[in-house]
Amino acid sequence: MSYIEALTEPFTGGSGINEINGILTRGMDVIISVSAIIIAILWIPIAMGFFSSDETRRYNAYSKAKNAAIGTLIYLMAVSGVIYGVFSFIIKGSP
Repeated sequence: MSYIEALTEPFTGGSGINEINGILTRGMDVIISVSAIIIAILWIPIAMGFFSSDETRRYNAYSKAKNAAIGTLIYLMAVSGVIYGVFSFIIKGSP
């Protein structure tokens, strides 16, 4: 099923399950888009520090970039389900 079909299927008279799946798919797309915008906005001050002429501000930007990169990686792992998979493997012993 293509992405367009998944978006338009709720409006073509599909079954109730297909309508719910379409709504959830669109909702997830909105949530991921909004979170990507928030992450981009949070990275702006760090990026501005890299282009500063002040050495202290540039040094602080490097240390903040490391922390922001780690935080972004953890967030992406949480959203994609990697963290759930790792903890599930640790607890259950199987994927």
